[in-house]
Parts: sequence; structure tokens; C-alpha cells
Amino acid sequence: MLVREKRLRFAGFEVAIATDSKRAQRIRKSPAYRYFLRPALNLLQRPASNGRHQGGRPDTRSRVTRGGDPAELEGLLSPEAAAVARRVAEIEWYHTIDLPYGLKTPGFVDNRDEVHLYGLPEDMSGMRALDVGTFDGFWALEMERRGASVVATDIGRWSDVDIPLRWREQDPAHLDVPTGAGFRLARELLQSKVERFETSVYDLSPEELGTFDVVVVSDLLQHLRDPQRALEMVYSVTREDGCVIVAEVYNPDLEGFGEVALSQFKAMVNHTWYVHSTATLKLMLNVAGFNPVDEVSRFPLRGGDCHVMAQKVTLKGYPWQRKIREN
Repeated sequence: MLVREKRLRFAGFEVAIATDSKRAQRIRKSPAYRYFLRPALNLLQRPASNGRHQGGRPDTRSRVTRGGDPAELEGLLSPEAAAVARRVAEIEWYHTIDLPYGLKTPGFVDNRDEVHLYGLPEDMSGMRALDVGTFDGFWALEMERRGASVVATDIGRWSDVDIPLRWREQDPAHLDVPTGAGFRLARELLQSKVERFETSVYDLSPEELGTFDVVVVSDLLQHLRDPQRALEMVYSVTREDGCVIVAEVYNPDLEGFGEVALSQFKAMVNHTWYVHSTATLKLMLNVAGFNPVDEVSRFPLRGGDCHVMAQKVTLKGYPWQRKIREN
């Protein structure tokens, strides 16, 4: 029995992706879906705060498609492309990533139109870069495309997610699942050389990973119980003449209080511990050792229907040693 159908357009074709009930049930039970993708879908289904679209062109690319019936692809694609599409359909994707044969992963999050808002160097040749909390590897692959030698880190199993103890006690079996399936497939298909290390952001260290010219932390802090400690660990692996790029959701209702640093405690609603003000994020970076901290951009985080789900800010921080040296 088919429970969902989604139409994707690529390479001049429209492909119907259908999910059967058995696969849908397996997806619903997976940690990736329960703790990340389902909360994201909840946000996508919420109307904007003013009840209407917030401008901008509609995004016709799929953000919420999961899995699919490979038989639907036969006859529309070459045998090689169909084989890739079948492998992609077996994974619950978080990131939308362009693949060979004009295919793309059906991610819940599509950062492709936001790359210019992150302040990455256009040419990263000769640089060593780190993507913290890489998930499917979108930012790691983007930095590699720009010429960097890239390391990507993420937790090794879903049981390592920063969630309350009672959640672990209630659902230990479903959490004891390895991560990284999407990353590994994208890396293989794109013939990437990005190195993936399984480690928590809390355990980053120069002894284990070395140091980096550019460190990217995107959409991670809100999901952490101790984001301040995480930023301090990020600082430990940032080179003196390097930088950190932090892209994070912020709460507009907490803006307008000058330099007062405010945060909203979300109590793990939609797997979010805290949503901070931009003043808080900048101060946290200062405390971790980054000074100065420059604001690169502010932009809306949009759902697949073009509704604004939240507001994001991108900050670029520089280790304080550079400031001392320059003075």
C-alpha cells in the first residue's frame, strides 16, 4: 500500500517517488527521523507567524521526500543513474546534495542557495578545513569543492545525541544505530576525499585532529546542552590565523536589548535546547576565545513551501591571539 507520493524534477524528467507502508514504518522508527527529520517536518508544516508567505521565489525543490520505490525510476533514467537513485532512496537524508547524473539527495534542509551567505573563502586551495557536525556532509563537500583539505566530524551512533537521560531510558534500542550512511554514499558518488572522524564536538582536540584554517559550525549549537563548552573545543582546533564560521538560528524577539545577552530555553522541543539572541551568540564566541567576531549575514530559514520557519545569523570569529599579535 502506497502511503506517500512525491514528484521530483531533474534532467528534464518528472519522477514519482512512492513510499510503501513497510518502508515508511522503518523510517518513522529511525533515530534520524525521530530526533531530527520529524521535528524539521513539523516546522515545515507550520504557517508563518503572519499567516502568509514571506516573499522570495517559491522553492520547487523537494525538501521532505524520503525513500522511494525504485521501480518508479525504471525507464526514465539510464541504468547507471537508476542504480544510484535506488541507493539514494534507501537513506533518510538531512542535506540536499547534488549528485552525478543530475540527481540530488531528497534532504530536509537545502543550503544550496545560502552558500554565499556563509562567508567562505572563494578559493580555499592549500587550506585545511573542519566541518563540525557534518551529518550528510554538505558543507564539507562545498569546502572541498573550493580546494580545501577537509575533515568532517560527527557522532558515531545516535545514542551519542545530546538528549535528556529519560529519552535514552525510554528508547535505547532505536538509538543504538550508526550514523553516516548519507555521508558515505555522497562521498563515494562524488569521489570525495573528505575524512570523517566519529567524535563529539565536546571531544575536539588538536592532539587528535590537528588545527584548521577554517572551521564551520552550522545549525548545531541549538541542539547542544552545553554550546559554550562546544565553542571552546572548536577554539582549541582553530589556527591562530584561522577563523570559525558559525551559522545558527536566533530569536528575533530577544533582539533590541542592546548588549544584554538573552537566550530562550526550548526544553528540547523539536530537538532544540536553546535559541539565542545574536548578542548571546557573539558573547559566547568571545568567551570561547574569538575576538573580534564579525557578522556576515542574516537571512530567513525557509521551509519547502517558502514559509519562513526561523531567522539565522552567520558569524565569523577570529582567535584573540591574532588581535594581540596585530596590536
